[in-house]
Amino acid sequence: MKKVQFSKEEHTKIPDPAFPINIFFIRHPDQSTIPLHWHNHFEWIYITKGSFRVQVGAEFKDLTEGDIVFINREELHSAFPNSNKSQLYAIVYNHTFLIDGELDRVQRNYLVPLLNNELKIPFFFETSHYQSKELQNCLEKMIDAFSEKTGGYEILVKAYLLEAIAHAIRIAQVSPATDKQINKHAVIEPILYHISNHFDQSISVKEAAEHCNLSPNYFCHVFKKATGYTLKEYINLVRISEAERLLYSNQYNIQQIAYLVGFSNSTYFGRTFKKFKQKTPSEVLRIYHENKQDDR
Repeated sequence: MKKVQFSKEEHTKIPDPAFPINIFFIRHPDQSTIPLHWHNHFEWIYITKGSFRVQVGAEFKDLTEGDIVFINREELHSAFPNSNKSQLYAIVYNHTFLIDGELDRVQRNYLVPLLNNELKIPFFFETSHYQSKELQNCLEKMIDAFSEKTGGYEILVKAYLLEAIAHAIRIAQVSPATDKQINKHAVIEPILYHISNHFDQSISVKEAAEHCNLSPNYFCHVFKKATGYTLKEYINLVRISEAERLLYSNQYNIQQIAYLVGFSNSTYFGRTFKKFKQKTPSEVLRIYHENKQDDR
């Protein structure tokens, strides 16, 4: 069978170019993960239930209900649930939604520097921060307005989005994130981008270390400290995430999916899948179709 060509860039569905924003509800079983990818959009992730292990660039963090993530353009990111009960909203919007035409002071002083990554906003906003409630309220009101689509909702969505950015900037000014804090594990970013494109291919620790110009021993230390996984565990996590997506697509059988994501042995694929998902591929697929039937 011909291999699927994977790409770390995702062309996120934004139906209306004149209103370039979309909101996705990520929950089991329709889609339980945000696979490893990047896109040319900004994004907010708002966790509403359970917990996720979230990656932004080379930074990884376990986040829980109420926590928020900001993702700039072209930033590699993913979110893997820690249980099937975990849920989040992903708010994806293009910079043209905020910056268009002649620049005013808001665009010149805040939005353009944010777009050019000159204005630094932290990746993670945890609910324990004393100012996070205002940011949560903005995102919740934005999600409600976008979902209800009553008269004038477009104005409200844009207003809440600008307000959310303002609160994030204020929080950043109180607790500034330096380049060192934001990119403390940047040394492993080359291998993370490589894996996102080539996770279906095998790679040794020595080869991975060479991508980062590190010795194998030091690479293993930094990679585990940054991600919480060994190289093999992380690659398998990315593979299983893609396998789950392919399962739901109904385009391939389980054996074909095992091959497409990089497993030469379907039995080992099944064991690895169950390790990450607590169920076999067949069980996950059966539950998915049962839930689809119940929704009708």
